[in-house]
Amino acid sequence: MAFRFHQEDDYGDMADINVTPLVDVMLVLLIIFMVTAPLLTQGLTVALPTAEGKSFELASNNPAKIQVTSTGAVYLDGTPAGSTNLEATLGPMLRSRRVKRALLEADKSVPYGRVVAVLDVMNRAGVEQLGMVTQPQEHDGRPRR
Repeated sequence: MAFRFHQEDDYGDMADINVTPLVDVMLVLLIIFMVTAPLLTQGLTVALPTAEGKSFELASNNPAKIQVTSTGAVYLDGTPAGSTNLEATLGPMLRSRRVKRALLEADKSVPYGRVVAVLDVMNRAGVEQLGMVTQPQEHDGRPRR
């Protein structure tokens, strides 16, 4: 007669890991990082100039050339448009020529606010597409001519 000894215990065949506490801890950490991350970002405070108008698109096909020199003088296709009160000088010139596309060449020493003022006048005068001309740079760091 064969006797079978079968022993049942509470700890046999438990090979699964209970991940519920792990998920709870990870969710708490996620919430902590989500709350603290915006507090860690630091930015610069910049007083941006104001301007009326809509956004510009890239210019193409026979654009007018608007140049801003280092002294702040503005030229439209080589014709002086003045340096002060651009709304009374540059604006009418752009409207009379019905300029819709333009290229802007601004000297790198011109203040940002001056460039924005020219852009604002151009936008209010009806210029729909704008390209900003830059100097290409060589691989060794010097500008190309």
